[in-house]
Amino acid sequence: MLMSLALLAGVLLAFALIRIARRRSSPLRPYAVGLIVAALAYVLFAIVGGASARWLVIEIAGVFVFGVLALLGLRAFPLILALGWAIHVAWDVLLHLHGAGALFTPRWYPWLCVSFDLVVAGAVVKSLGGPPKTASRFAA
Repeated sequence: MLMSLALLAGVLLAFALIRIARRRSSPLRPYAVGLIVAALAYVLFAIVGGASARWLVIEIAGVFVFGVLALLGLRAFPLILALGWAIHVAWDVLLHLHGAGALFTPRWYPWLCVSFDLVVAGAVVKSLGGPPKTASRFAA
C-alpha cells in the first residue's frame, strides 16, 4: 500500500513539474534544477538521519554528478538531461531502497522518486520532439 501511494504521488508531482516547465520560455531549466534538487534531497536525509561523514560525501558526490548532467543537458546536449533523470532511478533503488542509504531515507521516498524520475525523463525526451522520425518506406 505504501509503495503504491508513493508511486502515485511521484507521478502527480512529476506532472506538476511538467506543467511548470511547459509554461517557461526555457522548458529544460526546471527539469535541470529539479534533477539537482532530487539529488540534494538525499543529502538532507543523510544529515537529518545522522549518516556517517563517508556517506555524506557519497551523497554530495551524487549532487555533483547529477549537477553536471543537468548542466550538460541544459547547455549542450538536452538528451543528457533525460539520461540524468533515468540514471537517478538507479541512485534511488541501489543506494536508498536496498543500499546503506536506506538506513536514513524514509521508506516511501525512493518509490516516489522512481516514478517521478521516470515520468520526468519521458517528459524531457518529449519536449525535445520525441524520438527521431524515420521516413516510411511506403511513403509516395
